[in-house]
Amino acid sequence: MLAELRNVTKSYANGDTSVPVLEGCDFSIEAGETVAIVGPSGSGKSTLLNLLGALDKPESGEVIVAGKNLASLTAEQLAEFRNTEVGFIFQLHHLLPHCSVLENVLVPTLARKASKAERTAFRERAVKLLEAVGLSHRLDHRPGQLSGGERQRAAIARALIASPKLLLADEPTGALDVENAARLAELLAEINRVENVAIVMVTHAPELARKMGRVLELRGKKLVESTGR
Repeated sequence: MLAELRNVTKSYANGDTSVPVLEGCDFSIEAGETVAIVGPSGSGKSTLLNLLGALDKPESGEVIVAGKNLASLTAEQLAEFRNTEVGFIFQLHHLLPHCSVLENVLVPTLARKASKAERTAFRERAVKLLEAVGLSHRLDHRPGQLSGGERQRAAIARALIASPKLLLADEPTGALDVENAARLAELLAEINRVENVAIVMVTHAPELARKMGRVLELRGKKLVESTGR
């Protein structure tokens, strides 16, 4: 098992009250598997991704990823976990506007202690990833010189630079037109095949969800098999 939520509960403060988002939520994903998470806005889909990616903590229950119980990790270990074990793709690409496409892909490696040879290997992998996502002709361009689809493809390459076991995607096609969204969906399927990286994707797009191996729906603050596939 690559990642699990075990009986997880999470709520958020709203003034003087507490609003539950997840209650006794269970989830699991195997290495190399792909899962889509669907459900209405505000149902807790992004919260689930944040828990898996160690961007948030549950009030109760366990989050276990790559054999690590995230609650047992120090702040330094959590930072290392986020930098090496998981990759993040968001609806907005969050590329640095003053850096080239190649430099943006290499940003996650800057915090790592690496030899000159390792830095060279990272650069070679970045170039190969950008080639794989169709951006080999854009290495020296700034994000402002790219289309929306190209910026999101660069963000995917950045998420993969550290060879993560788990890729977390939060509405990755939400800001794209229909054509670019379809291309991105095909690209993610190809990345899953070539890199053998597990993908958990939050999406409102039924056609994108259907490209994943499983579709789960957040309903009643728990994950259930989707009936709308």
